[in-house]
Amino acid sequence: MKKLSLKNLKLEANDMLQRNHLKSVIGGYEVSSCSATCDEETIVTCSGTNCSATDYEGCTSDIETKSCSPAV
Repeated sequence: MKKLSLKNLKLEANDMLQRNHLKSVIGGYEVSSCSATCDEETIVTCSGTNCSATDYEGCTSDIETKSCSPAV
């Protein structure tokens, strides 16, 4: 992996984020998760934004969907 140098960008002080601003940016957006109970031994969990779950059915989010019923 190539090592990058920020010196080549010739950034000025007003172009860089301060530590307290950087903390709010890392991660990009808030990710949540939700879980649905399928039976006594099985729980499915989805992660992403706009997550919703219904027991014995499954869960869905903006990035994934998981069903309690086995794939056919």
